[in-house]
Amino acid sequence: MEAHPVGPTPAPVTALRWGLPDALIAWIVGVVCALLAVVPIAIVAASRAHVPESGIPEDLEVPALILGLVAQNLGIIGTLALIARSKGRGSLWADFGLSVRARDLAWIAAGLGLSLVAGWMLLPITELADLNGSSQEVVRQFENANGIEVPLFALGVVLLAPVAEELLFRGVLLRGLVRRTNPARAVFASALIFALVHVIGDPDTYYYVPAFLLLGLVSGWRAMKTGNLSQSVMLHMGFNFLASILIIS
Repeated sequence: MEAHPVGPTPAPVTALRWGLPDALIAWIVGVVCALLAVVPIAIVAASRAHVPESGIPEDLEVPALILGLVAQNLGIIGTLALIARSKGRGSLWADFGLSVRARDLAWIAAGLGLSLVAGWMLLPITELADLNGSSQEVVRQFENANGIEVPLFALGVVLLAPVAEELLFRGVLLRGLVRRTNPARAVFASALIFALVHVIGDPDTYYYVPAFLLLGLVSGWRAMKTGNLSQSVMLHMGFNFLASILIIS
């Protein structure tokens, strides 16, 4: 893989004090924000006479998931913005390459294609292991969404999550790894961590690792090639969009 500049005009090393630990901090803050966001719903659930073992009544599961999803991703973006201001060059673009350009919209189609390829890759695994009834927790909840919950959920999965995750994994994490190793190893390591973090969040998705890894590799390659996250974000949006359409239909 060719080595390309990661980001805009290089800055003195002393101007960039953020590193790999900051990626971990942003992820942890996101998780904490997601948990705090569902506290009001948990309080409402506790006030009811009959509370399910999960702690969240079925009619409140989708709102809880939407709140958690939005809070987690906004928490990640907000934390990285603070890190950029306190330890870097002051912006998500300058430090982590966050950009979304209209000319890269075609990469949404590439994401759709990548999602189809990932599904084809997973087919033998799901058939052999009889996993056809399994899916991500977010997918299972999405199937129960109705009314305004559907577009809100879709916006969170298709728009907000790709921006936050690309910023975290192909922005701060990948750029931090490039400082320590060569581009090829950095792309693979960031893609593997991206895949494993998804499984940590929902262990039932262990067999999705090849699909997550594929997305991470292609997104990382484009981030390294272009020096920004525009194509990576579009690719991720297309990848998530197809899954959302299949669930809604």
